[in-house]
Amino acid sequence: MSPAAAREPLKLGFFTHVRSSSGRAEAHEELVRLFVGAERLGFDVGFVAQHLLADGEEGSTPSPLISLAPVAVATERIGLGVSVVTLPVTDPVQLAEDALTLDAISRGRLELGLGTGNANIDRYPAFGRDGARATELFDENLAVLQAALAGHPLRGTGLTLPVDGTPLLHRLWRTPGSVASARRAALTGVGALYGTATLDARTRQRPIIDAYLSQWAETGPSQAPAEVAGSLRPRLGAIRMIYPSDSYETALAELAPFVRAGRTRLAKVNGTDPEELDDSEVLASMNVKTGSPRQTARALRDDVALLPEADYLIAVTNVIEDAEGGSGGKRAVDAALRGLERIAAEVAPELGWTPGR
Repeated sequence: MSPAAAREPLKLGFFTHVRSSSGRAEAHEELVRLFVGAERLGFDVGFVAQHLLADGEEGSTPSPLISLAPVAVATERIGLGVSVVTLPVTDPVQLAEDALTLDAISRGRLELGLGTGNANIDRYPAFGRDGARATELFDENLAVLQAALAGHPLRGTGLTLPVDGTPLLHRLWRTPGSVASARRAALTGVGALYGTATLDARTRQRPIIDAYLSQWAETGPSQAPAEVAGSLRPRLGAIRMIYPSDSYETALAELAPFVRAGRTRLAKVNGTDPEELDDSEVLASMNVKTGSPRQTARALRDDVALLPEADYLIAVTNVIEDAEGGSGGKRAVDAALRGLERIAAEVAPELGWTPGR
């Protein structure tokens, strides 16, 4: 990890699944409105999830780079994040061309997340890929992508990308779900996004952070392209469900629909009886930080897999949307922006964040 004196200020972001029950046209109109509103609130970056072959209530962005193009035109400062492109089913040379196009439109604001897309594993065959080889395919395609962005000849040909891709090599991310993949993220010089609701902060996320930083300290990004390896630095982005309310008791009442869905999800993932967990235990198991703004900030400060190492704190919008209108509900962005406004005004400043302008 870089010395404390060299650390940049904490950045604040949000993460959205772009859910909609009204079709993709409206979903993307709302996506633009979400980014425009978040930029006005001072957020540094927004991340969009990819959902392949999914209905709108799961997610409406099978091609996030396309979805973010109108966002790039409508905004000026906020970073445009993808979390994540399912790299094993994506041609890395085409991805490089598409990503550099969006990066040009946005004047260098793309934050490109890459992953195996665990939620999409059962859809690999539709793309002609074997889900059992997800990790192997990821590593192969990442090597091709990084080499392409560095200006190397493409797959043994004399062809290279017509655009300099080295700046984007500083804005690649990976979503490591294990110590081994965290070490590979460090070796290849990409940032690490972590924090899904089913990964316990102490037993699963903390080891990922430690492995990533340890590998970086031991070897540096030794497998990154030589053109940029010396200028890369470790980057950690913590994804968290954050829901400030007037009090913890009020938050529990407002989050009742979210808790019901979460209890079922946790029981399925962990193989437990959903009735064994009370509401507070469900929220804790899903890493939800809630209560009054001060209580929420304290919970974030006490998170063993967050500060001081995280460079980015990324708030998930669906917990806010579900508390007000339900999954994919029309005008869910209104609810999301109200929640993001409270996070920006009353929670994040307690952690040392200042709004971007």
